[in-house]
Amino acid sequence: MPSRCVAAGCSNTSSESVSVYKFPKQETLLKQWTKQVQRTRANWVPTASSTLCSEHFEADCFEETPQLMKDMGMHVRYKKVLKPNAIPTIFKRSLVGTSETETPSTSTGVVEIIIRLYLSVN
Repeated sequence: MPSRCVAAGCSNTSSESVSVYKFPKQETLLKQWTKQVQRTRANWVPTASSTLCSEHFEADCFEETPQLMKDMGMHVRYKKVLKPNAIPTIFKRSLVGTSETETPSTSTGVVEIIIRLYLSVN
């Protein structure tokens, strides 16, 4: 059975255009990935089989070599390679504790959402 993305509202599996990634084993990075998912799935805890798909990472989170080949018009079948410290930041989400739905396209968008959520709680 293929691994499905655990992000709220996403059930992508690996395909020619989408790659899936297991959660990192390195503790600091694992916590960061988990917190990102928990922003839309309160109290969610990763398992050994939890994965996120490439749709939740900014373009600069991936190694560039396959993209250069694709940009030159070459057909490339590959798994996108995440950089070692990549953090997922793109989620179509209903923020936990709010009725807002946002799709941040940059890390700045994520920070703005966190600030608004913080201000609405306090």
